[in-house]
Amino acid sequence: MRQALSVAICVIVSLVLAAIGTRYVHPHWILATLYSLQLHAAALCVLAMILALAVKRHFFVWLLFAASLLFTGHAVLMGREFAAVPSAEEAQAPTVRLLSFNILNDNYENAGDIVRAIAGSGADLVNIMEAAPLRVHLDELAKTYPYRVGCGVIIPLCDQLMLSKTPIETPIVRSLSDIFPSRFILAKVTVAGRTINLVGIHTTKPYFDNFHSQELIRAALAISEAEGPLLVSGDFNASSLAPNMRRFLRLTGLKTVEWEPATWPIRAGVFGVPIDHVYARPPLKIKSLTRLANAHGSNHYGLMAEIAITGAAP
Repeated sequence: MRQALSVAICVIVSLVLAAIGTRYVHPHWILATLYSLQLHAAALCVLAMILALAVKRHFFVWLLFAASLLFTGHAVLMGREFAAVPSAEEAQAPTVRLLSFNILNDNYENAGDIVRAIAGSGADLVNIMEAAPLRVHLDELAKTYPYRVGCGVIIPLCDQLMLSKTPIETPIVRSLSDIFPSRFILAKVTVAGRTINLVGIHTTKPYFDNFHSQELIRAALAISEAEGPLLVSGDFNASSLAPNMRRFLRLTGLKTVEWEPATWPIRAGVFGVPIDHVYARPPLKIKSLTRLANAHGSNHYGLMAEIAITGAAP
């Protein structure tokens, strides 16, 4: 019985580690979700191998245990690779507050609470995904955020929505693929005397063939045309550990915080996956990134970011 249990654990862990390991050889979209879950999956493999060691110690068990630790440690290191922490001096720079939230397109019963949460958030800039429930509340939102793109302004649909307390200049709207239209907005806003490029994005799920990678490449190309401070937020449906997400961050020069808050699924709480992100390109640096305490009926938690506008003004 002990032998059979040890073998079963080793076989399962071997398969999981082999699947994760494909990212280092030739990543495939079929395993994209697992790549985003590398930290979770590898940590579970570590626990499973501790159990296997308690059942029966063998060279192969120790080997799998070491491999599980290696994959877990590398996931932690990858999560920190794109972190940029402002120095004490930079933390004193003027700041801008950004709210990013996928509110869920059929979440109509909580629309009133969401509107009040947005209006009372203190955010200067807001990016909303799946914004259909807010259509009938636009006049109320306009009292706090008189400028917008989406829900009838440039974009007829009420899906991707950008709100601002200051004028939104030269907005560009693009469809990143044929699956969902107009889920990329790039515009300029002026906050604290500095002009910032603001991007709101919502990509498809990574298991829809190779569309997720294609959308990220198209988004990176569009972002590369923007010069100066850049702030990107949205629902990427993948963690920053995924190979295509890491390529996106390298191409765009975007940075994030050392430990991104988990946003999905909400039932998992702090053990969930950070698939909603706020990224910044220097001279902007993320001073703080926190998860909203209440999901207001969505299947995602929203994010509130405070961004330090570092560097000398042009």
